[in-house]
Amino acid sequence: MALRFEEFMERHHDEISAYLWRLLNRQRDGSMDVDDLVQEVFMRAYRGFARLHSSSNHRAWLYKIATNCAYTRLQQLRKRRDGLSSLRDSMTNGASAGDGSDDGKTQEQRVRGFVNGLPEKQRACVTLRYFQDLDYPEIAQILNCSQASARANIYQAMRRLRALLREES
Repeated sequence: MALRFEEFMERHHDEISAYLWRLLNRQRDGSMDVDDLVQEVFMRAYRGFARLHSSSNHRAWLYKIATNCAYTRLQQLRKRRDGLSSLRDSMTNGASAGDGSDDGKTQEQRVRGFVNGLPEKQRACVTLRYFQDLDYPEIAQILNCSQASARANIYQAMRRLRALLREES
């Protein structure tokens, strides 16, 4: 009798959830929800379950998917943090940095708030450049604009972000 996916999921859901929670607990910053990641793991497993040979170690296969999903999520978080640091450094270049009494979390929240307040195209350009680490030709292709337009949008966004930072200081 073949194993049904629903049975497989019920059997392993709690242990995969606990595994991901342990693996990612130190990295949690509010943007990582383990339940969402568990759902992603089982969606990926569902797509490949029918191709899995019945004599395969289903549990090991599922753990491999969970591990790969976790590593991908951690890379995304690192890239986002690096992009945020880079953006924060770019914002303070040419603007006073304030009295330095804010902790990193507060500064991160301020920068995110400032970026979210940008016009749509500027926000997209800044996100692609600083959070996704894409270069201008890639940004231009994604947004269907010229490289000059991508550069101009980032320039205008950075001007606006620096001004907001100065106003707040």
